[in-house]
Amino acid sequence: MHRLAALALLAALIDAGCGGGAEPTTTSRVPPVTSTTVAAATTAASSPTTTTVATTSTTTTSTTTTTTTTISMGVTVCPLPVALPEGTLVFAGGSGDFDGDGTSDDLLTYQVAADNWRLRVIFADGGGADATIEDVMDFAPPRPIGGFDIDGDGTAEAFLTVGAGASTTHVGIFDVAACVVTPVTVNGAHTVFPVGASVGAVSGLSCAGDGIVRRTFAQRTDETTFAGGYEDYTVTGSDLVSQQVVTDALTEEQAGVLGQFDCGGLTLP
Repeated sequence: MHRLAALALLAALIDAGCGGGAEPTTTSRVPPVTSTTVAAATTAASSPTTTTVATTSTTTTSTTTTTTTTISMGVTVCPLPVALPEGTLVFAGGSGDFDGDGTSDDLLTYQVAADNWRLRVIFADGGGADATIEDVMDFAPPRPIGGFDIDGDGTAEAFLTVGAGASTTHVGIFDVAACVVTPVTVNGAHTVFPVGASVGAVSGLSCAGDGIVRRTFAQRTDETTFAGGYEDYTVTGSDLVSQQVVTDALTEEQAGVLGQFDCGGLTLP
């Protein structure tokens, strides 16, 4: 009995080894792969033109130069002018809102050399702007008067004296924009406005803030009569463009009132 059972088992093993039955299969237990798409973050290449954060100051210092840039709520970005050397002759006292941020800025004139005077605007946020005064008269140093918005654009123009005589003060006007101070010209040419009166001539300057600058003038023609009137200019950038000239015969009393400086609350120093 035991011999027959052993023979039967041997026969079964031989049959399996000779290819009997189906091939064995292999089953992979690797979990399925899930594909996930992630959108790439987008970074703008340019910085925003207006900042809404608080005022930020960045200072870069080397061994010889210090440069400060003041950022004021995206309104004005101007460098701080170089400090004036000790002993520089300075005339201060003028002010106005030259950058349109609603705060008052300082205006001063200072001497670089015997024949070289400059105008400086110091903004309330710490920045500034600077320019050469080209029409200075030899016998009187330039002095700041202040700022007045002659064209109603929200920023004041800078007024200063550039000379004075026995009876006349000469007034220069400068435009302040984009951190640059530029002399205001008349029909493209540098000019100054005389203000005052003498025995034979009268001249004045007025601006009402409506974009019109008026030059008044009168010249004596005889003992009791003057010929005079006014010339109106409109503002185009930093240039005053003549629009009309009106003249008439004037009495001495009528001519006398023309020799005034009337631009806001500014007064001659």
